[in-house]
Amino acid sequence: MDYYLGIDIGGTRIKTVVLDKTGKILKRQEVPTEDGSGEKELWKKKIIEIITKNSEHYAARNPELLRCGISAPGLVDEDNKMTLHMPERLQGIENFDWSAKLGRPIRVINDGHSACLAEYESFYRSKGIKHLLMLTLGTGVGGGIIINEQLYQGSIQRAGHVGHMSLDSKGSMTMTNMPGSLEYAVGNFSISERSKGKFNSVRELVDAYESGNPEAREWWLASVEKLAIGLASLTNILSPEYIVLGGGITAGAGEALFEPLKTYMTKYEWRPGGHQTTIRQAKLGGFAGAIGAAFFTKNYKK
Repeated sequence: MDYYLGIDIGGTRIKTVVLDKTGKILKRQEVPTEDGSGEKELWKKKIIEIITKNSEHYAARNPELLRCGISAPGLVDEDNKMTLHMPERLQGIENFDWSAKLGRPIRVINDGHSACLAEYESFYRSKGIKHLLMLTLGTGVGGGIIINEQLYQGSIQRAGHVGHMSLDSKGSMTMTNMPGSLEYAVGNFSISERSKGKFNSVRELVDAYESGNPEAREWWLASVEKLAIGLASLTNILSPEYIVLGGGITAGAGEALFEPLKTYMTKYEWRPGGHQTTIRQAKLGGFAGAIGAAFFTKNYKK
C-alpha cells in the first residue's frame, strides 16, 4: 500500500500526518520546532528523523511506498524541491535540497498553499467545486488559490500572498513594499499599533468587542470591513465558487467575524444576477499544512 507523509514546519511546532491512498489520516504527531535553539538547526534534524522513522514503519525504507511533502513558509522553487526565500526565521532552510540530503524525492510547498490544498481535497473536490480561494488569518494573512481543480502557484510560486494586497495607499509599508496591506489591517502582528497600544492581540480585541467596548468595536469592525473589501476585490479578479477562511484569528473570532463580514460583503461584493460567493470557515485547524503537504506529494505529477 502507498502512504503519504506530510510535514508542516511552523514557528513553534512541527506537525506531521500520514495519509493512506484514500486520503484517510492514519497518524498525527507534533513536536516543538525549537527554531533558534542552542543546537544549530535542531529543527532540521528533527524533520530528517521524522522522515527516517516513518519510512521504517510504513515502507521498510522503500521511498516508493512512502512519499513525503514538506509545508513551510516562504517561496519555493519551480520544481517544489526547496524553499528559496524565507527571511528571518528557520535559518538554513533557504536553498536546502531535502531530496539530495535524503536521497529520495521530497516535495516542498508554501504553507498557505498547503492549507488551501488540504481544505480543497478534504471537502470541496468531491462536491465538484473547481475554483476556490482560501485566506489564513493569523499573525499575518496568507492564502492559496485553486483554479480548475488545481493548486495555482503562479510564477516563482508567489500566487496566494493575498495579505500583501493594498487597501490604503497612505498606510504602513509591508515587507513586500505594499502600503496599507490587508495583512496589516487584519493580522495579529499589527494589532498593538492599530489599537494605539490598547490591545496586544486580536483575541483581546475580539473579547472586548464581544463585551461591548466601544473602542474595540470601532477597531474590530474596521478590520472586518477591510477584509470584506479585500475579499470582494479578489472575487472580482478570481471569481471563486467558495472562499474559505482559516487561521487562528478565524477560529478564535467565530461569529464575531462572520456576522459583520456578511453585512460588509452585502455592501461591497458585486453580485451580477444575484450571484453570491459562498464563504465558509476552514475545518482542519492546525494540521491543515501537514495534510496539504501529504496531498501535494500524492498528487504531484511534474
